[in-house]
Amino acid sequence: MDLNEKRILAFTSMSHFFTHFYMLIFPVLVLPLSRDLGLSLDKVLGMSFLMYLLYGLAAIPWGFISDSLSPRIVMGGGTIIAGAGLFFSGLIQNSSFLMWTLAITGLGCAAFHPSGLALVSKGIKSRGKGLGISGIFGNLGMAAAPFTAGVMNYYLGWRQTLLILGLTGILAGLSSFIFKFSVPRDGDLQKGENIKGINVLKLFIVLCTVVLLSGLMYRTYTLVFPAWIEIKLGSLFSSIDKILIRNGSNSLVPESDTLIASIITGFVYIIGMFGQLIGGKIADKWELRTAFLFFWLMAIPFLLLALFSNGLWILPFTGLFIFFAMGMQPIENSIYAILTPPRWRSVGYGIKFTLTFGIGSLSVFIVKLAEPFIGLDGVMLLAFGYLILTALTALVLRFINKDQKIKHS
Repeated sequence: MDLNEKRILAFTSMSHFFTHFYMLIFPVLVLPLSRDLGLSLDKVLGMSFLMYLLYGLAAIPWGFISDSLSPRIVMGGGTIIAGAGLFFSGLIQNSSFLMWTLAITGLGCAAFHPSGLALVSKGIKSRGKGLGISGIFGNLGMAAAPFTAGVMNYYLGWRQTLLILGLTGILAGLSSFIFKFSVPRDGDLQKGENIKGINVLKLFIVLCTVVLLSGLMYRTYTLVFPAWIEIKLGSLFSSIDKILIRNGSNSLVPESDTLIASIITGFVYIIGMFGQLIGGKIADKWELRTAFLFFWLMAIPFLLLALFSNGLWILPFTGLFIFFAMGMQPIENSIYAILTPPRWRSVGYGIKFTLTFGIGSLSVFIVKLAEPFIGLDGVMLLAFGYLILTALTALVLRFINKDQKIKHS
């Protein structure tokens, strides 16, 4: 890589980290917020609806701004806005305003995917590898969020946690304005194989359907995963709790269960980093739709085993599910890059993430309504249903012009 490619990868990786880090801070704090604010679990979950909605719906507007102005400016500015939203969430005293400050975080985080992925897909010749490395840092953000928020909540409380993490993001966003890097507006270092003769519009529509369904699945399980682990493995935490009792007290505190569950969740998400790395390498070698289908099919048995397992067996099964569910992302983003022209690459990714995260945010509303009746086990089973539909649609995608290859050159 030349200096421009290295800077692109460094700063997109940093911004990708904060995007997913911020989006998974809230699920870790659901139970502490419920206890501290005296609100039911479903009401606390509902506070995140606007954040996740804007995380998706704002992707297309950010994409237009990115293609018209500069992906670098949009990416850095989005990180600053996201950090400010989290910072204000820690400042407010009236819980009724928390939904709106969290919404600012969602608005800022929405800027990364249309701008950052445009930078990587157009500015790095080894596109699959670049998307995989950037994806690793997204997974690192997912892994760091439960661990960091869990530890900070345990020692500092949720307000101080949000203040410190928000300020960190603001500083990170500002740093991306110091160093210059860019991509040509109408250029693309990785051309991919000629896809003449393929019905590109039909492929694009089916691919959009895949990401819509996977977005519902993604938001469903990430929203409840830390709480599900805390409840599912609660009986195994008592011996660890005794080690983690704060201030020499002889009584256990609820935050210790949250801490243990968040650490476990973080380690599970770390496994997804390896999936991104492998997925990125495969994206540069395999026919992309075949690889895409393979990863989705492999995710199915491991989530099913996790749902019906007991004790610590849940952890390796959820880890392998995350490996394949996250590992397909460099492949999916490579397909989008080949199907969209460089001039409107950010808009193309904006469409993708509006479907993934915008429509996917409806799962917050669905979970809020369903959780009191079906519990967290039922919510995770709902995520499994979305996974089955996603894999079936990926199968349809593979058989459109099945004899034509779609792969990197």
